[in-house]
Amino acid sequence: MDTPVISVVITMYREGELLGETVDSILDQTFQDFEIVLVNNNADPLTLTVANRYCETHPEKIRIVHEPIQGVSAAKNRGIIESHGTYIALHDGDDLSHPERLSIQLETFLQNPEASFICSWFDRVGPDGKQTIKKDIADATPYFWFRTEQIIKKLYPDRTTKNPGSPLDFSLISTTFFKKQTAIDVGLFDNRFNPRWFEDFEFLTRLYETGEVVKIPQSLLRYRMHTPERAAILRKQMNWLAIIRHLDLFYTILWERYQNKTPEAPKIFRELRAFWLTYVSGFFLEQEKGRSLGKMALKRALTDNFQDPYIWKLWGKSFLPQALYPKLFWFDELNPNPLPEGANEDLVRGLFTPSPPTEAAAMNGVCRGS
Repeated sequence: MDTPVISVVITMYREGELLGETVDSILDQTFQDFEIVLVNNNADPLTLTVANRYCETHPEKIRIVHEPIQGVSAAKNRGIIESHGTYIALHDGDDLSHPERLSIQLETFLQNPEASFICSWFDRVGPDGKQTIKKDIADATPYFWFRTEQIIKKLYPDRTTKNPGSPLDFSLISTTFFKKQTAIDVGLFDNRFNPRWFEDFEFLTRLYETGEVVKIPQSLLRYRMHTPERAAILRKQMNWLAIIRHLDLFYTILWERYQNKTPEAPKIFRELRAFWLTYVSGFFLEQEKGRSLGKMALKRALTDNFQDPYIWKLWGKSFLPQALYPKLFWFDELNPNPLPEGANEDLVRGLFTPSPPTEAAAMNGVCRGS
């Protein structure tokens, strides 16, 4: 296999026959100077069968590498390290690329050589890959990431690139395109986020430090919604408490990296902490036995952002009968199961703690009660 211009890194786990559709969408690209690196991250037999079939029929284009450490970070890192191309296009094993994706992204990069990464809009499609649910999604989704992006970008008041106003963009990771060497220079994905959750956005913050982001205003990817079975597999990898712990890790990393980046950093981190505490309160309030912990998280959020009417609204709702919680807090039903080990007051008290003192100490006398 000659040295290609682009390496398309596709991680494999439980995609099954959907992997074939993904690979076909790359093989059908108008730009053909690429390789496909399939990363076997302890994939199931059906997924491996599909991968091997494509390797046998396209040996000049496709090869399989193995990453035994379970997790998205480890798998993507293995694919990047083993790749031969100058540029990397990341791709999940069940999404579908537009036929001109590689051509458009490469051309955009050549026109913007100082860019840290290229990304694009995407379409959200059903599990069958055909039904379009929403077209031309431009912003980070869901709202949690859009708002997080708005807060974190404040940590970059000045830029050294030719376009200082270029915003941080928490793009769908399957739309990203960057130089292999840049990814290596910033340290690749952080393996502490294995098996999954938040590894992609933490990686993008480090890429962003190297240059501007260029988002192509065109959908170049069809993002496939998960079937209930696929969603259940992913939930088994990490429960809600593990997701909270990963978010706490992300906060700590950001604090260690950016606490001195701007004089406004203390204020920015208080805003971020308040928003994330509001977010994690929902995980607790969904648990029949987590009411007091959810209220504790909201109380801490108010301490950091006393003037946020949305937090006050949720705080008020938390005092209403728990039977109303599914309707009030937008979930299906209360979870009657015991809280997982480690879900306690010490956890909530310690979340997102490497930050400056709050500006609303007076809240201790205002928001009493649990």
